[in-house]
Amino acid sequence: MPLVTERSGARALVLMLLVVGPLLLPLGHWLAPMALLLVAGLGWAHRPVPFAGTRPQGLAMAALLSVGAADLATGLWHGEVALALPTAGAALLAAAMVPAATLLRPRLAWWWGGLTLAGAGSGLWALWQAGVAGASRANGHGEVNAILFGNLALLTGLLCLAGLGWAWQQSCRRRWLVALLLGAAGGLLASALSGTRGGWLALPLATLVFYCAYLRSWPARWRWVMVGAVAIVLASLYLAPQSGVQQRVGVAMEEAVDYLAGEPNGSVGARLEMYRGALLLIPQSPWMGRGHGGYAEAMSELVEQARVAPGLDRYWHAHNDLLDAWVRRGLPALLALLALYLLPFWVFTPRLVATDPGTRSLAVAGLLLPVTFIDFGLSYAFFAYPIGILVYGGWLALLLACMASSQGRD
Repeated sequence: MPLVTERSGARALVLMLLVVGPLLLPLGHWLAPMALLLVAGLGWAHRPVPFAGTRPQGLAMAALLSVGAADLATGLWHGEVALALPTAGAALLAAAMVPAATLLRPRLAWWWGGLTLAGAGSGLWALWQAGVAGASRANGHGEVNAILFGNLALLTGLLCLAGLGWAWQQSCRRRWLVALLLGAAGGLLASALSGTRGGWLALPLATLVFYCAYLRSWPARWRWVMVGAVAIVLASLYLAPQSGVQQRVGVAMEEAVDYLAGEPNGSVGARLEMYRGALLLIPQSPWMGRGHGGYAEAMSELVEQARVAPGLDRYWHAHNDLLDAWVRRGLPALLALLALYLLPFWVFTPRLVATDPGTRSLAVAGLLLPVTFIDFGLSYAFFAYPIGILVYGGWLALLLACMASSQGRD
């Protein structure tokens, strides 16, 4: 019995680490998947069992392997294999997590528990940076800049809200509800203190997911109460001077107006000009792209020709996931990314009306993952970074494993 308890504790720890690591630990997005593979491998070596994955899990592995293969193919084609290895390796590692997560037989409590720790921890970490360290924008460790940190924290907070339907049916209901609400508040606070703007555009679509899963079956009065409560929370975060959200939104609107007037100023103007530059470059090499390092060189040529605004050659990716995949890595990378986006919609949308609260909560979380990443990818290339691939692929692997464990095989 003690041995069984120890194994269960190790499984819970690595699966929760997969959620907490990317936001709160240095190199956590690499260390957590490796720990998961190690524990799964040791468990399989002790008790070998065949991996009988579901069809969605097989498709997830195929999509992730396609992302990695497209990166490697582009690297070989352009002689930039070393530049392709980080993201290609991240995609292959994420693909390996699909069977590994299933072998660990995850429990829903581990998934929601990891999210509460990640959300509350990111909020405390952001508060420390803003209040003690005096940082103008909260961020993560290493390559996890303010944009990556803030948007992933926002996703974590929304996922905590998705778990409330599951928590309501638990015997220790109050503890889980309080924990998930704290996680949600921490994730939203961390996002606000990071100064991110683009990620918050995902909230209308996220609200639609929640409405389809939960609110549409509520009495009209309670629906309006919930909508009002959410509006008050968001307005508070926007109006609070300490968050800086209102100021950054105002600057973004001014920069957008300037761009329409022919003056590409600030980060918004630079992004819109980068998108235009990417659209100019894609027809020149649509199949294999310009390469992982060739994008900046190609943009430099456009700057020299005065076809785009000066200064855009200092950016190494296009600040848009779909455009970046196509312009740097070619059409195969774009198609692989689209498959990875669309797979969760196919898997989880029918389960939004499931009678089982655990299944419905997982369906909400499974849809929030692509909805938010698609929005994040409109203004920043998350899949240009290993952490973007590992979080999306790893959390998708964990959601599919939880679904398989709770519902049985399809």
